[in-house]
Amino acid sequence: MVTKQQTTPEHASKFWLVLGWTLIALAVMLATLAGWIRYHFGTVTFEQIINNLPGGGGGTVGNPTLAAEGLLVVIIIPAVAVAVIALLVARLKGHLVTKRRAKWVSTVAVLAALSILLTVAGVPQFAIAQLNGQTIAPYYIVPQVTSAPKKPLNLITIYLESTENALGDASIMGQNLLANLDAATTTGWRNNRGVSVYEGGGWTMAGIVGTQCGIPLKNKLLNGSYSLNDFGETVDHYLPGATCLGDVLTEQGYTSVFLGGAEDNFAGKDTYFRDHGYGTFYGLDEWLADGENPSDVSEWGLSDDRIIDHAITTVDRLHRANKPFNLTMLTLDTHEPAAIYPSCHTDDTVHMATAFKCSTKAVARFLNHLKRAGYLDDTVVMVMGDHLKGTGDHDDYRDVLPKVSGRTVVFRVHSPKKVSFTRDEVDQLSVLPTTLELLGFDIPDGRAGVGVSFVSNHDLTDTALELPTEEYKSMLRAPSNSLYRQFWEQQ
Repeated sequence: MVTKQQTTPEHASKFWLVLGWTLIALAVMLATLAGWIRYHFGTVTFEQIINNLPGGGGGTVGNPTLAAEGLLVVIIIPAVAVAVIALLVARLKGHLVTKRRAKWVSTVAVLAALSILLTVAGVPQFAIAQLNGQTIAPYYIVPQVTSAPKKPLNLITIYLESTENALGDASIMGQNLLANLDAATTTGWRNNRGVSVYEGGGWTMAGIVGTQCGIPLKNKLLNGSYSLNDFGETVDHYLPGATCLGDVLTEQGYTSVFLGGAEDNFAGKDTYFRDHGYGTFYGLDEWLADGENPSDVSEWGLSDDRIIDHAITTVDRLHRANKPFNLTMLTLDTHEPAAIYPSCHTDDTVHMATAFKCSTKAVARFLNHLKRAGYLDDTVVMVMGDHLKGTGDHDDYRDVLPKVSGRTVVFRVHSPKKVSFTRDEVDQLSVLPTTLELLGFDIPDGRAGVGVSFVSNHDLTDTALELPTEEYKSMLRAPSNSLYRQFWEQQ
């Protein structure tokens, strides 16, 4: 007697085979994405990834070349490679893979790749933080001025891309990459080498929000105040419920101007500044419209040397207006990959060394202009790194900087009045109250946001800074959803 074999309908079998190979392709893409993130950006947080994605409301991608590379490396090449392998298997064996094997091989591959990607993206740490019952709410103080000087001082803030103190240590780097900046910040300047990136920070917008609003940057998408219908769109308003430096200075009659070389809406930057008191914003969009030479534009934007040219013109105009002003600038040539231009040469073989020397040379030119013009007599100037230098797998100095303990960002101040730092170790969240006191404003107990000013002796009792170090860091990682919903809600 002949026994009938159970057979699977041909169309069903093909479905499972195609599904299996599709899942394998997805697994390869996920694993490749994990490697690509690690290669370009090193250790990142989930907040950082979400804040820089257009789909997370972060604006444009910032670097079209990098985005195109990601599309090619992460999606196109893996898809083509898996398709070719599938066809080869089909030709050699007459079938792609058995139904049962297709199921478990593809499933295991996807789960393994997804696990790798989630780990690289910092999702486990983010998930743990979501379960944390802590919140910054009890320690948050709305920035406010109780009294102002009769003649307000002007403010100039220069954020230096990826600039940390270790770069100026020849024993670490082999040479002082910040020598140009050092030469321009001697007499009358104070240098605080103990300003660290706050827990959970570490990218440009996190540094700006941390130093100007006194709070950690937490994305609207992740705290329940973002409609899923808006996913994929840029945010219309950036922390509209938070009070930041520009808001306070606007109330005090300041004119606020931002100058930067990157695309206007990269990471939502223009939305943030325009929402918080900056009546004038200049980014790459404006520079190109004004006829900037394309040879002065890198993958990230307009060169620092040209930004400084514009900054000199701008500060002269602002000073002539005889009205208090707040000028904020952001460099970008020292963002990986390093931007190098014909206008500045060094004999360094490492491109980033040239970028740091040329960028700080341009900044020094601006600082020397302020001195020669006499602007330092009525202006507070703050020069600070926005975050630490990246150490991704393709970044320059990736083998050197991670070995440095206690890495801190550059933080230098010049004021017409004497400046004394009262705490040697602080983080970026205390920069806002410090800035307000440097300008001569009185603020309650030296507090604003989560931070406490470090240019006056203030009691830290009942402040977040009184907490044990690990408890403080844990609190900053916590979502603080209720408070951040208030920050992100339209006022």
